[in-house]
Amino acid sequence: MRREPLAPRREHPVLPRGLRAALVAGAGAGLLLGFVLPASADPVYPSAKQVAQAKAATAAKAAQADAIQARLIASTAHLEQVRAGAEQAAEAANGATLLLAEKTRAAQATRLRAAAAATVAQRASDKVGQLAAQAYMGSNGLGGLDAFLSSRGPQDILDKAAGLSIVSDIRNRTLAEASASAVVAGVLQRQAAQAQAQQLAAAQAADAARRAAQSQATQAAAETARVQQEQARMLSQLATLRNTSVTLERQRQQGLEAQAQARAAAAARAAAQARARAAAAEAARRAAEQAKNHPSGGGSHSGSTTGGSGGGSGNGDGGSSTPTPPVTDAPPPVSGGVSAVIAFARAQVGDPYEWGAAGPGTWDCSGLTMRAWAEAGVSLSHYTGAQWDETARVPLGDLRPGDLVFFGDSGPTSHHVGLYIGGDQMIEAPYTGAEVRISSIWRSDLLPYGGRP
Repeated sequence: MRREPLAPRREHPVLPRGLRAALVAGAGAGLLLGFVLPASADPVYPSAKQVAQAKAATAAKAAQADAIQARLIASTAHLEQVRAGAEQAAEAANGATLLLAEKTRAAQATRLRAAAAATVAQRASDKVGQLAAQAYMGSNGLGGLDAFLSSRGPQDILDKAAGLSIVSDIRNRTLAEASASAVVAGVLQRQAAQAQAQQLAAAQAADAARRAAQSQATQAAAETARVQQEQARMLSQLATLRNTSVTLERQRQQGLEAQAQARAAAAARAAAQARARAAAAEAARRAAEQAKNHPSGGGSHSGSTTGGSGGGSGNGDGGSSTPTPPVTDAPPPVSGGVSAVIAFARAQVGDPYEWGAAGPGTWDCSGLTMRAWAEAGVSLSHYTGAQWDETARVPLGDLRPGDLVFFGDSGPTSHHVGLYIGGDQMIEAPYTGAEVRISSIWRSDLLPYGGRP
């Protein structure tokens, strides 16, 4: 049996080892997926639980951010209170220093008067002594009888009697003057002692006020540094919670503070306008009542009040039950002097605040206004309460550049003063840690009347 020759063997191309391994792995994976995955697989997405957890985490971060924001607002308000306390202490020290100067001048004047009275009394006493010596040296033991016994006749007796009467009158007058001078000297010496005691008490009060102001200023500076550090940490926390930056959060806080200040200014303006309307209505009511009760004299007080756009009481206590005081027409500012006043104050913008300072280089509020008005030749005391007394009342609606605006519970106890420059703006030396600046006059403790030097 014949065998057919075998067909030649077909040669298959030899694949590289790496390619063969990849093909095998791919085929195996395909078989595995064919067994494991269904023909149509569902898409993968977060579960309802994961969504709830994410929402809870977001809400928790938002709550933390809100809490931090509230703490930032509270810390800013606390810092304002600390600064206001330091400012009040500083002005109290200025007032105590001013009182000490007044008591010192009074004590010196009283001492001079007492010394002069003592000199007069001593001279009168010396005259009395001289008269006594003369009477003793000229006496022969008969008193005034020798003049009559040695007379040469009736006329001589009358002449000598008249002479003795004159001498007696001189002696009596000298004794009376000496007695009166001694009394006056004694009174003035007691007054001098009292003035000295008042000076000593004023010196002690001034020293205590200065120490209190220094302590308040130191505490305000320390508290400012502490609050600023705390706020920096809070801003960092906000940046982390909100996925922002510290710079962005700081800018946001500055914007929020500016908005809050603008709202406070608007509220203060509205309150001042409301007080003005109430004051105008009260003034009209009293004028009508006065005209009704005194029809012939109704015009006698014309011009004694001006609309009273500031409203409230002249002492600035804001109480509706306190009648508005008459506002006299304030004298116009010194001609040509206001520009110098404002120019001087503007030149100090950027200088640091320092309590009790009146330049150069550092200022407190009343020290700045005092020195500014000195440029126009007007003398003001270095104390807000005194500057209130030294200026004429001007309703806020009638303010002119150069007028003073006061802040506090009342004019005599005001704790801050600024120099009005127009457009609801003032130049002020605000508080420890700040610089002389231009700012709005509208604040919650703005008094309803300004002052015109």
